[in-house]
Amino acid sequence: MSKSAPTIVMVGTALDAPGGMTSVIKTYRDCGFFEQWNITYLSSYQHPGWLMQCRVMARALAQFLLLLLRGKVALLHVHSASRGSFWRKSLFCAMARVFGVPYIFHVHSGDFPLFIREECGVLAQAWANYTLRRAQCVVALTASWRAALQALSPTACITVLGNPVATPQHIGARREHTSHVLFLGRLHSSKGVFDLVHAMPQVLAKVPQATFTLAGDGDLAGVASLAQTLGVEHALNLPGWVEGAAKDALLATADVLVLPSYFEGLPICVLEAMAHGIPVVSTAIGGVPEALEHGASGALVAPGDSAALAAALIDTLLDREGSEHKRQRAFARVREHYSTSAILGALTELYRGKILSTSIQRIF
Repeated sequence: MSKSAPTIVMVGTALDAPGGMTSVIKTYRDCGFFEQWNITYLSSYQHPGWLMQCRVMARALAQFLLLLLRGKVALLHVHSASRGSFWRKSLFCAMARVFGVPYIFHVHSGDFPLFIREECGVLAQAWANYTLRRAQCVVALTASWRAALQALSPTACITVLGNPVATPQHIGARREHTSHVLFLGRLHSSKGVFDLVHAMPQVLAKVPQATFTLAGDGDLAGVASLAQTLGVEHALNLPGWVEGAAKDALLATADVLVLPSYFEGLPICVLEAMAHGIPVVSTAIGGVPEALEHGASGALVAPGDSAALAAALIDTLLDREGSEHKRQRAFARVREHYSTSAILGALTELYRGKILSTSIQRIF
């Protein structure tokens, strides 16, 4: 690809930041998608702190403006969560509109509709609607998300594109059953981690050998304190945020992945578990029910119901035959619907067929 050719500008969090959105974008990059489409990546957020945020955002806006002034931007593709993430990305979209550049608005946050409806005033809602409506395409992670976003902006053009996950050709032999329960994500109340700790005594009463690894950043001290109060600290492991080989090692030993969250889009940890042939116990939120198929490749419970969460974990850990069926079904489903080849192929068609003009397509 010629360096002088127009570029697709992609905007999101810094690629060394934790989180599902970052994982998605890194998968794009690692699969060669950036090179295929001559993508210039701009980080609009790196680490907490107002000074850092202002510096990173100012640099990204300046870089984007320079590319716009030089006529080098064929398309803008922004990845957005809620709140500050939305406001930052909406500025890039506004700049793209001024220069007549088409843009994709890619929504990742599970509570995005709630944020717009309940936290934004009339003017902010109007701005959000305008941002979505003027996009060449708004990307929703699942069909249910498309309906929720369409309710926010009825005239917006919305398409469904899932999150990609690397999948092997086949899963390995059945692992020795160690009753290892794994959570991957931020240790925060909105992720349901305290509900999970409250479920631990009931699980350990039925499966005393069970161990729980809660891998993530956040309120590790609060989680440890609650576990100590409930007398289950001996079964709890808090390694902090893990990625790469460390995360693969945990997935290789997990018997069930648990995600008792209150808000999600299409969580990467669920797809990664399915790709490793791990049954999933999750709350029925966001795009999880569409990915998981209750009873086929995992179990779904209501958010905040620690008793139901414990019962689902016990059933999954003790039902060896059922767990093996869920294991195989989870792997088959993620390979069919969420593999990198399937998702990036769909994104390629989106770029070619719905976004880029005929003249731009000839460049690529």
